[in-house]
Amino acid sequence: MKEAEVEADEDAGLYSEAPARLLAALLGVLSLAGIGVAGYLTYVHWFDKSIVCAGFSSCAEVAQSEYARIGEVPVALLGLLGYVALAAVSAFWLRVGNRFDVWPLLAIWGMSVAGVAYSAYLTYVELFVIDAVCIWCVASAAIMTVMFLLATAGLLTLGRDSEPPAG
Repeated sequence: MKEAEVEADEDAGLYSEAPARLLAALLGVLSLAGIGVAGYLTYVHWFDKSIVCAGFSSCAEVAQSEYARIGEVPVALLGLLGYVALAAVSAFWLRVGNRFDVWPLLAIWGMSVAGVAYSAYLTYVELFVIDAVCIWCVASAAIMTVMFLLATAGLLTLGRDSEPPAG
């Protein structure tokens, strides 16, 4: 890399480019996995298909419960839209790099906080209200939790190298 490009990279944002791009790519891949899970659940809901449950018998019970919809909107569709938004921000961040400092990561972190909170509520409902567990819902909650943990770790560590020295 030329010296001018290195200086431009150092001045462009709060964190080094390579770890940020890796984190953006990881978050993008997890978003795509979430799109797959939520997309499948949305498809099953809208086309009135039987849900594949991988040996678990309670997926259909969860998917057909009153908690699977908010009004007429399937909760799976809300998850799908959330994962699409996370994928879009991850792709944007991967494309533009650190030109926007930590704003894309903050957006991902905020969306993942909301996703984890709602997933925790739905998990509570599965365990203590419906008394049934859907493996697809567990997978979505796990994906969102990993995204939250990665975004949190990113916020805590990516900016350390470029912080001004104390004193």
